[in-house]
Amino acid sequence: MSNYLEPLLLPEKKFLGHIRTLTDKEIIKVKKTIIMIISAVMFASIIVAAGCGKGQKEEKKELSTFDKIKKAGEIKIGTNPDYPPFESVDDKGNIVGFDIDLVNAIAKELGVKANFVTMSFDSIITAVKNGQVDIGASSFSVNEERKMSIDFSIPYISTAQVILVKKDFDIKSLDDLNGLIVAVQMGTTCVEAAKGIKGVEVKAVDDNNVSTMMLKNGSVSAVVMDIAIANELASKHDFKVFEQALTSEDTAIVIKKGSSELKAAIDKAIKKFKADGTFEDLKKKWDIK
Repeated sequence: MSNYLEPLLLPEKKFLGHIRTLTDKEIIKVKKTIIMIISAVMFASIIVAAGCGKGQKEEKKELSTFDKIKKAGEIKIGTNPDYPPFESVDDKGNIVGFDIDLVNAIAKELGVKANFVTMSFDSIITAVKNGQVDIGASSFSVNEERKMSIDFSIPYISTAQVILVKKDFDIKSLDDLNGLIVAVQMGTTCVEAAKGIKGVEVKAVDDNNVSTMMLKNGSVSAVVMDIAIANELASKHDFKVFEQALTSEDTAIVIKKGSSELKAAIDKAIKKFKADGTFEDLKKKWDIK
């Protein structure tokens, strides 16, 4: 206890002795009063310190994904550019496609710059979840399994999974694939679609460049992929698309779970583009039926 309090707590019975001598009861009362004052001061100090600590914690509150994007002035997009006409690399090394134009338009609506990050398709969702990128745009099909770990924008296009084969393959039904090898891109919904074909051996590969090459050289008899990509490849190579679709799916942008502000902003932009004709212009540009 501080020295300046000691005279008040001494066992002597004098307090301001030039006036009068205190009784035992008065000394005890004075001691209790001083102890109460000290306790009150200490308690007040604790409250103030706690309040400051709370303020510091509130100042350090983590920004939302959308706030981070606005603060950085850019939105990072994970994409796998081997899926023409949605995303691919042109002769000049630029990433181009329907999805690329769409996301550039969305970024403009958000008032930020689009920064595309190339990565394998099966790593994009993980990259969105851990914050390596802000969103994923690579022709993602919406399904319940994916919804468990990430959010989706509203769908911006409907598509189907189909079978791509060589032109000289006389395929009349799915039964004609029984006992044959079918390639798919790993991490895509094509994997499950292919597994639904009776009697086939499903071979998952890194990307569609690999599966297309395997189809060309006869390593596989067919490839399961999105119909827009299949049509694109069939127009450029000696391939054809089997008329029976395996599945019908919606395509959307991948967003980190719980990023409600970002999702709302992206959904608003997509709705605007559907209403003002932007989507139809992009579909015509990239020949998407």
